[in-house]
Amino acid sequence: MNLEKAFLKSSLLETISKTLYSIIGKEKINNFEDKLFLNNFITTNFQTFIKFSILFGGIFSIITSITLFYLGIDTTKLLIFSVLTFFIPVFIFYLIQDIKFERNKRKKENLLPELLLEISTLVDQMSLIKLIEEVSKMDFALLSKDFEFIHLQIKNGEDPTIAINKIKKMNKSNELSRFFEIFLQGYYSGSELSKLLNELAEEMLQNRAIIQERQAVMLVTKYTLLLASVLIVPIILGLIVSLVNGFNISFSNNFEIGLSQIEREELFNLAVLGVQIYIIEYSLISSFFLAMQDGNKKNFFIYILFLTPLSIIFFYIGTIL
Repeated sequence: MNLEKAFLKSSLLETISKTLYSIIGKEKINNFEDKLFLNNFITTNFQTFIKFSILFGGIFSIITSITLFYLGIDTTKLLIFSVLTFFIPVFIFYLIQDIKFERNKRKKENLLPELLLEISTLVDQMSLIKLIEEVSKMDFALLSKDFEFIHLQIKNGEDPTIAINKIKKMNKSNELSRFFEIFLQGYYSGSELSKLLNELAEEMLQNRAIIQERQAVMLVTKYTLLLASVLIVPIILGLIVSLVNGFNISFSNNFEIGLSQIEREELFNLAVLGVQIYIIEYSLISSFFLAMQDGNKKNFFIYILFLTPLSIIFFYIGTIL
């Protein structure tokens, strides 16, 4: 444990984390620290997050270097792969936290209409602080945890408005922001808050129904695109390559026309490489459109990590069928 602490405090890690801090910018780093907090990650400090990522990157890089060395890879390629693998954990850990935050946000938004209907029956009977305490004890998963945070802030002497605005800013959700704004305005203006919350809940449920209808239609397109990029296109191209490879094109030598056997083999290998590049490009384009359909551009990296290797595997399966 002492060794780990000493490693985390090393000057190299401090330099790297501070450099990233200055490049990325304070506002973006503060936003990411909010995500770490809402994701219940082991740390909410960006520099500590980077240090742990670099620690794993170092281990990953060493394992990669040893593996490539025993496989007989030349020194230049070994160094390039070692450097690349050093930064992979930083990217993967960041991506995981970002995607987890987006999914949690969607879960909260889906629970929000139900919560609105629930608290609309209580809101006119309780004070603001008492209602916040009650919601924090309800079984609304992540939403209740948000209210638990607000309640804890108020207990520590924070003004309710400031505490609510904090969680509103951290969630970065239009629906949640709108709810908290109406929640505060209704309390401080003396409006009939139960009616306002009911109307908001109905509006959200109607919007949700429209979105679900649209998603049901787009689901067919999504799975068609997935099947085409992973299975159909790679296997068909693999079968064509297998068919061409099986042709006995050497008969042209008997007539002394065309290319030599070696030249034909080189041309065939070049064509196969072109097909593989096309499959990778197709996976990239498919991943982009799938991520756009999901409404989260960051899902592009998740799709590409799975689609590209699977499409290449099915292409090679097609070549041996």
